[in-house]
Formats: sequence, C-alpha cells, structure tokens
Amino acid sequence: MSDKHKEAIAANLKAFTADFATKYDKLDAINALSMLAAKSMLEFDPSKPRKTKKESEPVRGDPSKPFSGFTVENTLPDPSTFAEKFPHSAFKPGMKLMDFACGTGLVTMKLAPYLQKKGVLTEVVGVDINKDFLARFNSKAQDVVSDELSIKSHVYDILDPEVQSELDEKFGAKFDVIICTYSYHHLDSYRDVTKKLASFLRPGGWIYIVDFYNEDLEKNWQTADPGSSVRHMGGLKVDVLNDTLTNFCGLTNASSAREGRAKLWQPKVFIESHTTQDTIDKLARDELPSKDDGEVYLIDNSYIMAVAQAKR
Repeated sequence: MSDKHKEAIAANLKAFTADFATKYDKLDAINALSMLAAKSMLEFDPSKPRKTKKESEPVRGDPSKPFSGFTVENTLPDPSTFAEKFPHSAFKPGMKLMDFACGTGLVTMKLAPYLQKKGVLTEVVGVDINKDFLARFNSKAQDVVSDELSIKSHVYDILDPEVQSELDEKFGAKFDVIICTYSYHHLDSYRDVTKKLASFLRPGGWIYIVDFYNEDLEKNWQTADPGSSVRHMGGLKVDVLNDTLTNFCGLTNASSAREGRAKLWQPKVFIESHTTQDTIDKLARDELPSKDDGEVYLIDNSYIMAVAQAKR
C-alpha cells in the first residue's frame, strides 16, 4: 500500500466528517446525480452500443425544482414493469451486489425496489472507509430490508495489506455486480482498487463505475495536490478507464462513455476542481447564475459510466 494511497484515505476522512454526512444527504446536486447514476446502471443493456457524444449532449434537469427536478417518479423506471422492459439489466432479484465506496447509501437505496421478489433472497453489501457515512447507510437500510433483501455494511480499505486474506475469504468471486458511483475521482490509484474489486466478481459478473466527466481531460490529464480529497481533478478519462478494466484487470466487454449531462447547482470549490476551463473562466468573470448568497452556481455537469464483465 503506497504512501499516496494512505494520504488519499486520510484526506478523504478529514473532508467527509460526520457533520458533512448529514449535509451530504441534503445536497441538491448529490441527490440528482444519485438518481441519474441509478437510472443509467439499471437501464444499461450490454447488447446495445454505448451512447455517442451527440446522444449524450442534451442537458437534463430543472434547477428551479428540488433535486434539480429529478424525482423517482420522473427518472427511475417503474419497479413493477422493470423486468419486462429491461430484460438485459444486470440488476435482478436473487443477485449479490456490492456498493463500493457506498457512502450514505443514496444509490443503494434507489436500487432496492428492483431487487426484491417474493421467496428470492437478494444480498447487498456496502463497503466504505468512513464509519460516519456507513452509520447513515445502516440507518437507511433498516427501512428497506426484508425477508427478501439483506443489506450489510463493512468498513474496509480494500488495499490494506493486513486485511487481504480476510477480504479474499469474505468477498472473493462472490458478487454478480459491483458498483461505484462518484468516488473514483477520490482514489489515488483506482487501477489497483479496480483490480481488487475485479477479484470480488463471480465469472460473468459486472462492474459499473459512474463518475464526473470533464471533456477537457481528453486533452489534458490533471492530478490534484497530494493533500486534496479529490485525487483526479475533473473526473475520469475514457481510454485510461478502458485500459484499466481490460489490460490491467483482465476484464472483458469493457466500455466507457459520457453517459449524460445535467444542469445542477454546485459550490465554487467543486467547479474549480471538477469542471471544464470554460466553466471555471465563467465563474471567475461572474457569468454563472448563483443563489444562496453566492454559495452555489448553476453549471452543466457531465458524467461518465464505465462497465466491464469478469470472464466466464
């Protein structure tokens, strides 16, 4: 385990405190993005081509409404007809699902209605380094668990050499699907993390990675300051993700693409570390709409989704 990885863990724990966990769940942008991540993963069909840049260009969202207008009713598919309308989805009752870097469970709980069927047990495992965020995860889980849905959580740094045997015994080749949403940009070495996660997949299992996307990164790769909780400034790069999934981790059917764009209210610190230079310049020139006494600004956010499958 590298010193940089340890620094990244420390920086994240310093930034994401118990007080922030409470605020996090109420953030308009975070709630909207969790809706979009859940929708993208649920509806993904590996038999169809990925979205082109033109297809992912339209900006979604209504910033005049709470959570930017993204509600369960107008965003997520109907659970009662989901299996019929999305037969190729990897998310099914009876599966074993890991939400890595699950945080407070905003995405996990949105997936829960699609995983339940009478007489069929679905197992969900949340893994995070932050016990304060997991406390909120566990509290939410109590509202959705049933005889058909088990949800458990674990505090782990999956690259910690002292827990490798324990992880292999508990998680090795156990999961049908592993998801990670809006967390990869915090990881110092997401290649090593991905390789470990790949070892948790059953043959034929899928990994889904959703994160911020910055079109500028296809021209320039940026790295945050060592002490920053944001390790890869701006988001993730398509070819690096594909190389990680295929060549470094040995997975197959890998693809990465900008999945969509949304109009969201974001704070200055987010804009300066996650967005395009054009957006940063507009912020500096005071050309972005703002509210809450200048606490947040209205911008277009892009998000990427990477998927890959363990070999059978």
